[in-house]
Amino acid sequence: MGMAEWGVRVLGEGIAASCCTQLLPKHGGFVARGDAGAGNRVALPAILVSQSTQKLLADIFESSDLFEGLPEIRKRVVAWGKGEPVMLPHSAVVVSEGVLLERLRARMADVNKWAVDRGVAGPDSTIVTARPPGDSAVQMHFGSRMALVSEVELREEAEQDACWVEAVEEGWLFLLATGGGRGSLICVGGAVEKLLTKSRLVRRHVKKRCGAPAELAAYPRTAVDLCGAGWLACGSAAMTFDPLCGEGVGNAAREAILACAVVRAIAGGGSEQDLLAEYSLRLRLGFLRHLENCREFYQRDGAGAFWASELNSIASGIAWTKEKLRGAVRPRFRLVGFELKRIAGEKI
Repeated sequence: MGMAEWGVRVLGEGIAASCCTQLLPKHGGFVARGDAGAGNRVALPAILVSQSTQKLLADIFESSDLFEGLPEIRKRVVAWGKGEPVMLPHSAVVVSEGVLLERLRARMADVNKWAVDRGVAGPDSTIVTARPPGDSAVQMHFGSRMALVSEVELREEAEQDACWVEAVEEGWLFLLATGGGRGSLICVGGAVEKLLTKSRLVRRHVKKRCGAPAELAAYPRTAVDLCGAGWLACGSAAMTFDPLCGEGVGNAAREAILACAVVRAIAGGGSEQDLLAEYSLRLRLGFLRHLENCREFYQRDGAGAFWASELNSIASGIAWTKEKLRGAVRPRFRLVGFELKRIAGEKI
């Protein structure tokens, strides 16, 4: 099948799926969207989108006003360990996951269905970006903790362009100003009120909670198999990071770029085996970097059963990921823009 007639089915409705649907038609692919049936996954009420991720999404969707009018975060205040809180400059915007998806879809290219437009029998590849409930694909979970996400009213003196991150003996808290005197509070490790009682930083900015908290998983996890003949996993179907990293949107976009480059290269006659191995390798290396960053954060507190458990889970994840990488070659391709170019490889 020539490059003018290759088709891809994209399953899912999130950030990664939107990026794939936008990118593929630009490079000759015909796309059909499908619902992965991911169930009632909790959409995050507030996420930070860094300046680099804003630029990346603006490039993908060719839109300079994608983040116009959103509240800005210019500083991050961190109390991690026993020292005094540290203020760090930051550059990000705050947006709910739902609003961000609405903005992306409003700028999305029309989806071409190959069966209608080109008479093509079916897709060459399937990109899965979300797992439905009861999916038989095996995931590795490196932890079991849940996060409680609450909307809060901030005190009048709380800065409206800041976020606050704090470790306590039994967990951690993340408070993000969302505009209009409101904020989004993430608590991991225990009940919200219990963790706030232990807080010396976040607590002083919270006036009151508004409504019951939502619960979501807050530990790194990854699919055992990231790809196979005719398919690959992307976004949350491939891996989910600890929310402490704050770069879930950027990771989803970068995975989508790589996934699209891989299926395009396969459609162009490249070795499916080599290209899928490259895809799996790059995602595994990214997951390993994330786990090692988590370990660095967790070691800064170093006290209490919560943090000991976290470190054990992360250590297990690092060991498992390194074993999966054992004997793999280094990247054989270079990603140039949205295209993969072959380079020489060697053993890791």
